[in-house]
Amino acid sequence: MTRLLLAALACALLVAPFVLSSFWVHIAVKVLAFALYASSFNLLLGYGGMLSFGHAAYFAMGGYACALLIARADAPILLALAAAPLLSAALAGAIGYFCVRRSGIYFAMLTFAFQMLLYTIALKAIGLTNGDDGVTGVRPSGLLSDAVDYYYFTLAIVATALVLLYRLVNSPFGFTLRALRNNPRRVEYVGVPVRLHQWVTFVVAGGFAGLAGGLYALSIGSVFPNWLNWTESATPVVMAVLGGLHTFAGPIVGAAVYVVLETVISGQTEYWHIFMGAIILFLILVLPEGLTGTPRLRRRMLALIGR
Repeated sequence: MTRLLLAALACALLVAPFVLSSFWVHIAVKVLAFALYASSFNLLLGYGGMLSFGHAAYFAMGGYACALLIARADAPILLALAAAPLLSAALAGAIGYFCVRRSGIYFAMLTFAFQMLLYTIALKAIGLTNGDDGVTGVRPSGLLSDAVDYYYFTLAIVATALVLLYRLVNSPFGFTLRALRNNPRRVEYVGVPVRLHQWVTFVVAGGFAGLAGGLYALSIGSVFPNWLNWTESATPVVMAVLGGLHTFAGPIVGAAVYVVLETVISGQTEYWHIFMGAIILFLILVLPEGLTGTPRLRRRMLALIGR
């Protein structure tokens, strides 16, 4: 059944540009980028139990790295895009070195503090980032300038990245990470270097978020400081929770639902934030395990009825 669903999903993704308008092809690219973004966050929270309020920093870093390399250094698209996850991972390594030394709310607040520091730098370093004006005019040229071609390019990269993430979370490293989430002290007692595992997870999650940021920056042709504002860190949290934590498919489904809802509702009313918040609140209250947790919830209800 799972293979049939994956095959159907693959077919749908491959034929999507032929049945969607150019506007919705652009939205589909955003869905793919944000699916990777939310999945990278879920590696931290869903699998590692580390709630970060600053994950947007690495998404924005990937966007800025890609945009600046193209705008200032006239770097090729592929080179700029390859640099995005590397620089984001390096930034995550430096920040994570301090953050993983704390846990719980102290970890969360440290990540938040570092993001706001980067937000201030992005605003004030006008010579580098153009301040509020951001970095613009960085759309891909040549073959990738076509929206459909860029969609397939993004699909190939995101699919590869998600396969790598899936293999990681189902590897011995991933199972150790789950154990750390449930009982870090017990895992430490058996000789596992807890802080090292958490730091590596932080770096990997930052790298994949940076790749997502680079893809999205090329899609819209710009990047702005508000990508680093504190409100932006709520986006991957909402996507992951909406889709379902502790499942690999959850953040992907959550990202797709979030982006489509945002697009449809914002086109109907200027008060779309109210309606968006109400819908998400309703879904979370009705489906506390997320959209992908529905089958699990149904099995539990049937078990209770059977009793």
